Amino acid sequence: MKDQVDTFNARGVPSTSLNSHLTPKQMRERIEEIKEERYKVIYIAPEKLFSEDFVDVIKTLKIDHVAVDEAHCISQWGHDFRPKYKKIALALDSLPIRPVISAFTATANERVIDDISKLLKLKEPVIFKTTFDRPNLFIDVKLYEDKSDFVLKFIKKKVNALGIVYCNTRLDAERLAKKLLKDSYRVGLYHAGLTKKERNLVQEEFFADKYQVLVATNAFGMGLDKDNIRYIIHLNMPASLESYYQEIGRGGRDGLPCECILLFGLKDVMVNKALGKSRVYFKWRLREKQDWLEEMVRFAHSRDCYRQFVLNHFGEKIEPCGNCGNCLSNIVEVDQSVEGQKILSAIYHTKGYYGQGTIAIMLKGKLNQRIKDKRLNTLSVFGIMKEWTEGEINTLITNLLIDGYLEKVQDKMEERFVITEEGIKLIKGDIKYINKVKK
Repeated sequence: MKDQVDTFNARGVPSTSLNSHLTPKQMRERIEEIKEERYKVIYIAPEKLFSEDFVDVIKTLKIDHVAVDEAHCISQWGHDFRPKYKKIALALDSLPIRPVISAFTATANERVIDDISKLLKLKEPVIFKTTFDRPNLFIDVKLYEDKSDFVLKFIKKKVNALGIVYCNTRLDAERLAKKLLKDSYRVGLYHAGLTKKERNLVQEEFFADKYQVLVATNAFGMGLDKDNIRYIIHLNMPASLESYYQEIGRGGRDGLPCECILLFGLKDVMVNKALGKSRVYFKWRLREKQDWLEEMVRFAHSRDCYRQFVLNHFGEKIEPCGNCGNCLSNIVEVDQSVEGQKILSAIYHTKGYYGQGTIAIMLKGKLNQRIKDKRLNTLSVFGIMKEWTEGEINTLITNLLIDGYLEKVQDKMEERFVITEEGIKLIKGDIKYINKVKK
């Protein structure tokens, strides 16, 4: 919000904002200034719409236009639904004369667009849709064991470029920023745990190009308008494709290339599931978030065009782009029937009740406390893939899920693996498993 207000003011359009970061004194002063009609544009956070002073003021003003940014937040079907955004419709109803209303979003499918129109009570709205495609964004996914090591090596090659590294948690962001500072990089750190003064300072220095890299949680970026971001790395997997595409969409706004790299690990899935359960109260919403997460996992393990995968998700059909991590890789078809049989046999012997990580450790032949406690080291499948890394085994398990040889079902309070009919055929040797593999 701050950078948008600054941009308007720099262009000679008097603007201000009302949000929860203002002190009571600042809020009173700005409302007085609004009464005096000093501003052409007012940015307001949804939680401030029903403050008594503001309601009294807007009833006396002639408001010509209300624009709702990040409008997907209004819809319960949106990836970033925020209940406070529903107050916008109530605020519009309280105005003496209904103004022109527009809504903007970069990540809404048809269902979300319909929901936004209904909730804002738009009458026969004119809908403008442009392509979701951003050809200058180079999309790639790395299945990396040591993510911090990758970031350090990557940034070393990009010392003259500005980038953002997104982390799922404050702790991850703080740890990575500390490592980068130790290597003498100019690093900014941004998350919701900082004070308002600290966040404002980081934002100002970021826009002034004081940093080589900004390490942030998703608290940073909504309304961001900076055109020279050359790379965006996700240290952890976002919770949905919409969130992911919105965040990488902040790069390359000058039309020049921007590298967008997702670093994926099995732990990301577990962390996202835990975060989802801690924040969601309705079963239908939790199920939907799990569906989004599964779609992200399919994306991360896709062996076809990444751009095609994302745009198909948003309802756009394109040919393979020829310029993403997969399109530019040497992907070959490999007969992995034997390895597939080993994984399915391990799941059969454990009745599907162990998680993906435990199955991978067992097949690798690593002896940890859980393996000992459950006596999994006594099974005939223990260590039968010892020449593979845990990461490679996990990737193959996920591929078997995506390709329909396995599925996950809800059993009471937990998910468990079930071998499908195709999987049974593979175990028996009736069919082969031909997998696409990056060389």
